[in-house]
Amino acid sequence: MSVQRIGLIGSGSMGSAMVKGWLKADPEMAKRITVTDVMTAAAKRLAKETGVAVASSNKELVEKSDLVVIAVKPQDIESALEGTLELFGRGKILVSIAAGRTVISLESIFPVEVAVVRLMPNVAVEVNAGTICFVSGNNVDPQTEEEVIELFRSLGRIVVLSEKMFGAATAIGGSGPGFLALITDAFIDGGIMAGLPVPVARELTVTMLYGTAKLLMDQGLLPSELRHKVTSPAGTTASGIAQLERDGVRSAVIEAVQVAVGRAKELG
Repeated sequence: MSVQRIGLIGSGSMGSAMVKGWLKADPEMAKRITVTDVMTAAAKRLAKETGVAVASSNKELVEKSDLVVIAVKPQDIESALEGTLELFGRGKILVSIAAGRTVISLESIFPVEVAVVRLMPNVAVEVNAGTICFVSGNNVDPQTEEEVIELFRSLGRIVVLSEKMFGAATAIGGSGPGFLALITDAFIDGGIMAGLPVPVARELTVTMLYGTAKLLMDQGLLPSELRHKVTSPAGTTASGIAQLERDGVRSAVIEAVQVAVGRAKELG
């Protein structure tokens, strides 16, 4: 595998989650990873937690890396790569996780042809259960694409998409954990209001969500099939679902996805 040395520009929430996911899958990965951050303390903190190396500058990081993950805000990409552009002409790969920035917009930054891959992971990569949307640029050959997929496969499920679908995919795969965390909070609060101790309400809710997801994945069920399977006529589930429908929960979630899609387009 030609991708041996990995550089990560940006040691915030998502960058840290990816590093921790790689190390969870293989602790030896620490020897292959170098990080930086505009806030030097953040990079040093991640290095202290994980054992990865810290570069003194982004230029040093790019020089040392075969593959560079750019994990900064979309509007900060150019400044983060300043002074490094020519270095990518040596066959280095750029992987961007910036929402809204298209492959073409990233390729246009460089004075030479660069292999650019765009990903949209979510925070579950930290526990190797992420959803990772994936698209390659025109300069990425099949062997390079497979190597990049193999590298990120340890962080979760790779979903290869056309770039025109990235906005919708970002809203579900990327923002979805935040939406579900809000709903999870509501379940826990509902349990507490019903008299459950906080730790019990949390355990019941989290294990219920995990089990539901596992059923849908392992048995290939449609959500509607699972819903009908657990809904008895005039039972507790039927009563609760009726209330959710009256309160517009379904339409609220659909609207949240649409709003997130719109925001992703604005960032582009």
